[in-house]
Amino acid sequence: MTLGIKAGLLVTVLVIVTAMTMTWYSKPMASTITTTWSGNAMKSMLPRSPKDRAPVETRDSSVKSYSVFRVLNATEVKGNVTQSNRERTALWKKLRLHVEDTLPQISSLLPDFGYDKSRKNPCWWTNRTFDYKFSRSYYSNRFRRTYGVDKKGTRLDEALQSSFLQTKSPTLLCLPYFLIIGVPKSGTTDLFSRIVNHPQVISPAMKGGNWWSRRRHDKDGPTFLDYIFLFSMTAKTTREIPDWKEKVTGEGSTSTLFDMGNDSISTVELVYSVLPRSKLIVILRDPTSRLFSEYLYFVCDGQSSTTNCSSEDFHGRAERAVGTFQSCMSKTSVIQCLYTSRSDRFGVRVRLGLYHELLQPWIKLYPLGHQLLVVRMEDYSSHMSTTLKEIFTFLDLEPIADERISRLVSLPPQNSISSSLKAQVGPVLSKTRDMLDTFYKPYNERLANLLQDDGYLWMTD
Repeated sequence: MTLGIKAGLLVTVLVIVTAMTMTWYSKPMASTITTTWSGNAMKSMLPRSPKDRAPVETRDSSVKSYSVFRVLNATEVKGNVTQSNRERTALWKKLRLHVEDTLPQISSLLPDFGYDKSRKNPCWWTNRTFDYKFSRSYYSNRFRRTYGVDKKGTRLDEALQSSFLQTKSPTLLCLPYFLIIGVPKSGTTDLFSRIVNHPQVISPAMKGGNWWSRRRHDKDGPTFLDYIFLFSMTAKTTREIPDWKEKVTGEGSTSTLFDMGNDSISTVELVYSVLPRSKLIVILRDPTSRLFSEYLYFVCDGQSSTTNCSSEDFHGRAERAVGTFQSCMSKTSVIQCLYTSRSDRFGVRVRLGLYHELLQPWIKLYPLGHQLLVVRMEDYSSHMSTTLKEIFTFLDLEPIADERISRLVSLPPQNSISSSLKAQVGPVLSKTRDMLDTFYKPYNERLANLLQDDGYLWMTD
């Protein structure tokens, strides 16, 4: 046999083997898999190849390396609703496998065969029994009122177990149908308080447990079961009242958008691996105004004296924070700088105003307009009735009468800065606004282009 013939046969064999391999990786799964998004049946289909892991970036040792987008970075995701179910299922499989490999304390609680399809909210049944001791990390006044625990907390575990553990077996567990994921000081608390007043929404034990992004990392902090417990009122009431199967619950942890964690999986990937069909809301505000409001709330509010809080003090902090962030970007990429808190040490988090960059990993997994809704706080404040109707439609909630919408609009504002504190500190200085507006301008332009809305340029607000 000639050398040319041997080479030809070798190429043919390689082509056949490659085709067989590609067929195995792209082989469609059973239709039940694509609708349930979970189940032991898919575990045997999950490829356990090292190629599924993205390489760790070590571009700059002086900047915290942020390589937790392991699966997302290694996968081509179009980020639009036309993407096929097979592509999304393939991505979900990789993420769930990663969670099973690295966070078994989470995956062990998740349903083996998907959420209960008879319910609108993601809930599932379990025959497990719980020797349950609730973490006091989530203990609050609202929590006490919800579950009737005495002020000293002496009957905490007993009261919580009686609410959490249903009298009949199996037990129904629930997670949030919607999440308000950001950003801080943009009206998230106010918006959440009005959404949970919709007759189809059951309020959780607290607005935001910040579990996905932060609290799960705390030593002796709340567990995944603790987080699930926040929605136990939804589980219990929808179980006891059959007509309430269309009821939903949600949460509003504002750190979810911008805090990607520091372990083997990012916040966005973890949320998607557990809640691939939930709906997300992001409410955004003019980034310069947001930063000043954050300064008033976290630096000035609650102090015994506001002597050190002033427009000049804010200018100095913002100037140093912007300089630190720009110095970081001169050494590495903006995405690396975005998820490091080095510029946060001045008490003002300028990075939280880079909305376009913050949204990027989320819109790859949750298509804009279908599973992720972006709202301008300025529109929400000035046209609240219209905006609430749009949000309820996005959440696929039942329409409510204009009279009830009017009552929602008339509710008192939540978590706002006092007018006396604003008067003591004074307005943002012109030089400060010019500096911050210039810093944020290119990011606002990208955001406006992404959302096809010049309102996100914040030129006239």
